[in-house]
Parts: sequence; structure tokens; C-alpha cells
Amino acid sequence: MKKFFLFKRRDVSATSATTSDTGEGLDILAVSVDQLSFMTASLGKVNIVFNDATIYEDSNLLDGESFKKTTVSVACEQGGEAALIDSIMNFISSDRVQNNVMRFDAVAGKANVKGAKIESFNDVISEVKQLPIVTSTQEISKRSFIGGTAATAFGTGNIIADIDFGDGNKPIIDFNEAGLGESGGNVNAWTHSGTGGSSYNIGGGDITGTIPLDTTTGRGGNGLATQAADVGPTDTFELGATYTQSGAFTAYAVVGLSTADIIANPKMGMLFQGSASTLQGQTYMFIDAFDNNNFKFKFKLEKGDFVKAPSPAPIVQINKPTDTMRTAYVFVIRRDAASNISVYDNSGSLVAFAPAKTEGYQRTDLDIVFDHIGNGGFDEKFQGNVARLGIIAKDIGTSACSTLAKDLAKKYTPLS
Repeated sequence: MKKFFLFKRRDVSATSATTSDTGEGLDILAVSVDQLSFMTASLGKVNIVFNDATIYEDSNLLDGESFKKTTVSVACEQGGEAALIDSIMNFISSDRVQNNVMRFDAVAGKANVKGAKIESFNDVISEVKQLPIVTSTQEISKRSFIGGTAATAFGTGNIIADIDFGDGNKPIIDFNEAGLGESGGNVNAWTHSGTGGSSYNIGGGDITGTIPLDTTTGRGGNGLATQAADVGPTDTFELGATYTQSGAFTAYAVVGLSTADIIANPKMGMLFQGSASTLQGQTYMFIDAFDNNNFKFKFKLEKGDFVKAPSPAPIVQINKPTDTMRTAYVFVIRRDAASNISVYDNSGSLVAFAPAKTEGYQRTDLDIVFDHIGNGGFDEKFQGNVARLGIIAKDIGTSACSTLAKDLAKKYTPLS
């Protein structure tokens, strides 16, 4: 009788995916032991690699690209890596096992193979690759000739301020640190780099308050690896035109807080804010300044309370030593076609989820109205060093959201 591996990271949900470049969203994977290629070990985990276990039967790759084989990492005690590999090999080779399925179940917190240490979802990570890698750098490749020209060959047209969004996923609005204008040390304009055109650009007349351009990078400075707009609780940027969208979307933001900021006042607030104009209603995303345990949303015409997506840990990390405290905060927010809302953080992991609600109050399906960055004058404050935020006018999917969050974290997290 054939034997199988069964890897379970999370219960199947609306965010579950068939493929994943980071492991996020690939909640259950079953593979025949016949597909086992080899196993390796790194400190505290065993890496299991499979042949012929990818989603594609054929691939058209560019020079220097390769598809990595399907890989699963399973946690164990440090020093117990060889013993776990031995247990897996014994299971495969033995004719006397009573169960033909090797189970690694992070939901139940157990495995039926001796030596595995399965206690949380990060202890079982399955990767069935969606995108190839550049062999020389081991980075995910999003290069393509499809629909390209001499100027956009190899996907160069999909990169904005060092972030490769991939084919078809470029943001309609992208405010990043390179577009910040300055006069006398203060921000006097913010030009966006998205596909939506210049009408969304922010000029001097669209800025309320004095917003310093904070170039003091690092954990003790603005909390980031780049310059940022130091937005206070009475400051706001008003977009040159109001952006309104229905249906699925992906939004993202990068906010820095210094270690001193976090110790003294661990707050952010509603970064994306709408307008109180007729038939718009007050719309907000995504953190309440006075609630560090829930992501919150309110969309167009909502008359009830906020939609809440609970976080399993404080959103702004507190009560940690300053040398390990997170100071660069990345958030990727995804609303899918069914109106479920998912939030991903620096790690690329799903950290919060609000199920779809399309009737009554606290609806998740109403329009986004994006008109202000920071305080829009509706008593929902924001404070923090904003380096980047934007909106993609579609749901880019679990794997791409996870990758985007990790790419943003890699760029904006300071080394010291």
C-alpha cells in the first residue's frame, strides 16, 4: 500500500491557496512518499524536497531562471535534525507501520513521526512555487516578455521604487519616499508613482499642518531604512482627487515608529481616510489609535460600527527590548471577490481576518473612498512616519500579498 505525507499548517479558509511562494495560504498539502527527492537540515528544522509535485506541467523560462521544487520545512528541537530525518526514512522504508500517512499537523499541534516539534503554524511551511527564481540571486523572478516592449522587457516596467509588483499587479496609487517634495525641512508635495495619473498628486495646498521630512533613518530615528513624512495627529495630506473603488482590492502601507515613540506612545491610527462629502460617508483603514489589538475598517455609507479583524498579538509591538523591537511596520490588506478582508504583516503571514458581511451594519463589501492620508478632520487621528502606501485595483491573491509584504519589509526595515 502506498504511503503519503500530509502537512497541515492551518484549517482551510477563504485565504487558502493552491500554490504559494512563501508558504502563506498553502494550508494543506498531501504528497506521495514516492515523490521524495531528498532531505536537508538547518538549525531546528528539516527540509523535505519533492520531485514532480508542482502545479505546472510545462514552463517557459527566461535565461537564468529556474523553478524550485516543492519544499516543506518541519520544525524539530535544535540538535534533533538528524534524528527526525532518520524517523522519516524509517517510516518510509518500514513494512510494519500501522498508518500509511505521515501527519504533520500544526492545527492539532502534533505529528505521528518521532522527533518533529509541531507547536504553531510556523512549524510547518509548504511551498509549491507559483513563480520561478533567478538562480544567481535566489530571488523570486517576475520577469516576462509577455505583452512587453523594449522598455518593459523582463518585467522592468512592473518595478516602482524598488518593488516588483509583477505582471498585471501595478498599483493605481503608490505614494513612496522618492516622491516626497521638501522645502525648509518640511514636506511640500507628494507625487505618486502609480498608474492612476497625476490627478492624485498632492501639492502644497493639499497639506494641512507642518509635516517634517524625517531623514533620520534607523531604529532610533524614524524607524525605517528610508526617509518618510512625519505625520502628526493634526496633520493630513489630501489627495488631488478622491479615489473611489468597489469590489476587490489590495492596499499596502509602510509606517515607521522609533523605539522612543513605541515606548512613549505605541499608537498609529487610521492612515487611509475618506471624505465626509454627501453620499460618501466617513471611510477609514486600518488601525484605531486606541485599540492595538484589532485592525479596523469602515467603508462608504456605513452607518454602524467598524469592521474588526482581530490580531493575535499587539499590532504595535510593546514590552520588548529596544534592540529587538519592530520599528518598521508593513501592512498588506486584501479584500477578495467574496468581500473577505485579510491582513498580512512584515513576515508575509496572515495576521488578521474579517469574514465577509454584505448585509446590515459593519459591511465589508462597500466602496473604498480614499481622500486623505492621516487625519481627515473626522476625529480619527493618525501619527507615524509614513514612507509608502498605495492601492492595487484588484485582489492579487494570497501568495502575491505575502510576497509583497516581505518585499516591503526587506526594503524598509533598518539594519540598526
